[in-house]
Amino acid sequence: MTNSNPFHQGELDVQKSVGEQVIASRLNKLIQNFIPPRALDFIRLQPVIWVGIEGQGGFLWSFPLFGSPGFINPDNKKQVEINLEDNYSIPDEWRSTLQKGKAIGCLVIDFSTRRRVRINGIIQKVSNNNLQIDIQESYPNCPKYIRKREIRGKSEFCEVTFESSGIELNEQTKSIIDGSDTAFVASLALNRADISHRGGESGFIKHHFPNKILVPDYKGNSIFNTLGNFKANPQGGMVIVDFTLGYYLHLSGKINIIFDKEPSILNTGGTNRFWELEIHKWYLFQLKRGFKWNDLDFLPHNP
Repeated sequence: MTNSNPFHQGELDVQKSVGEQVIASRLNKLIQNFIPPRALDFIRLQPVIWVGIEGQGGFLWSFPLFGSPGFINPDNKKQVEINLEDNYSIPDEWRSTLQKGKAIGCLVIDFSTRRRVRINGIIQKVSNNNLQIDIQESYPNCPKYIRKREIRGKSEFCEVTFESSGIELNEQTKSIIDGSDTAFVASLALNRADISHRGGESGFIKHHFPNKILVPDYKGNSIFNTLGNFKANPQGGMVIVDFTLGYYLHLSGKINIIFDKEPSILNTGGTNRFWELEIHKWYLFQLKRGFKWNDLDFLPHNP
């Protein structure tokens, strides 16, 4: 990984194995160590930021942070501040991961426009309810596989509560997986964390045995940040979202990437690529109050 080549060996290995290293090399200039200026106002307007980070015991987790527009402050293009406002409470299980010196992946996404920006870095300061993140890399992503949604009304507060936890999936967690069209995936390699969006038709993620899920890897930007991180460090975290009932199903465990195979229960969209998450721990939370979304249309890109 150098200034002229932002990819680490895991990403390079995956790019080569699928024959897309030339395309990836053309796109590496999109990845900068600062937030693109045209994205600053967009970021300030958003009431949610999705983060991926390592928690206690080496488990990777992904979860949302909520706030009023402006709680994400990228005034310095090489730093971003996140103000965790008291009226937008988050569970202690999420807050405890936000510690100085830790790598953190951030994704700002507006479902109504399908616009998104990645911001990955290191937490440099944790003061009261304020996080200060030094940016390692930032870049935009395309709108593929994002279901269009809009926030219903203005949310001036939120309340997220713990529901249950386990290792093996139960009927409730299986039902959430079967009905979901959106997930966010945390990965970590070489002290660089990342969080990526995964979307598709409802039920595009499949549960397999009591403690495994299968996730298709659709055609994307050819950079392979997530799979590259998995190649370098086969640990991953995921939150599967039920926007209707407000459930957030958090999964963490070991990753196995499978190439050149199309399983009978999974649609990879022709890539013949998918990955398996062997669940070592799961948590279920519910957003009881605040932030309700209206579901709009799917994208025609969905396989």
